[in-house]
Amino acid sequence: MKPDRRPHILLNYAMSLDGKISTEHRDPVLFTSKIDRGLMDEIRADVDAVLIGAGTLRAEEPPVRIRSARRRDERVRTGKSPHPVSVILSRTMLLPVEGRYWKDDKVERIIATTNQAPDERILPFKAKAEVIRSGRYAVDLGELCRLLYDRGISRLLVEGGGEVNMAFWEAGLVDEVYLTLCPVVIGGRNAPTAADGTGFTVDCIRKLRLIESRRVGQELFLRYRMVRTRS
Repeated sequence: MKPDRRPHILLNYAMSLDGKISTEHRDPVLFTSKIDRGLMDEIRADVDAVLIGAGTLRAEEPPVRIRSARRRDERVRTGKSPHPVSVILSRTMLLPVEGRYWKDDKVERIIATTNQAPDERILPFKAKAEVIRSGRYAVDLGELCRLLYDRGISRLLVEGGGEVNMAFWEAGLVDEVYLTLCPVVIGGRNAPTAADGTGFTVDCIRKLRLIESRRVGQELFLRYRMVRTRS
């Protein structure tokens, strides 16, 4: 058991050469290869839950599931559900009620929101997902992670977007990063990056150690581990 009673947390994202994860208008951009999408499926198959932000759900409606039948079967053989639990982080509960994200009834879903979220916005989702309230104006990620751990989630994969990633960095909750570096340039000062928001001051910059690197075709697959400093 982790001493702080939380899951092992991984970030996974693909990034352009200029550090962007989408266009300024948050258009769904498919700039990764089939190999990267297969790697994402492999990483998802090895975790208990996948978390995305409400902005990613609104922009992309991603079906958070395991595509490979072989990997689903392997999960079932080891006593797991075919797909990891899908967790949505939403401060306001301004979420689409319909769409492809909700289609697969074999995926267990949790929506994490704040204590300030209006009941009338939560009601339409009662039959679709478990709703967890935590925090006043923003979801308390530390408390959420403890609640997820108590539900048996020992490995949590965070798939953004950039503001969600940054919130986990700020909370000191990131353990590993899987990064695919893609040979494209998106540009734009307002285009989202993998860690949006105000950012760290120089004395708080997070440091990581490269533990794996691999080139496949024109992409670089990089894996980093967080460097923990002793207090």
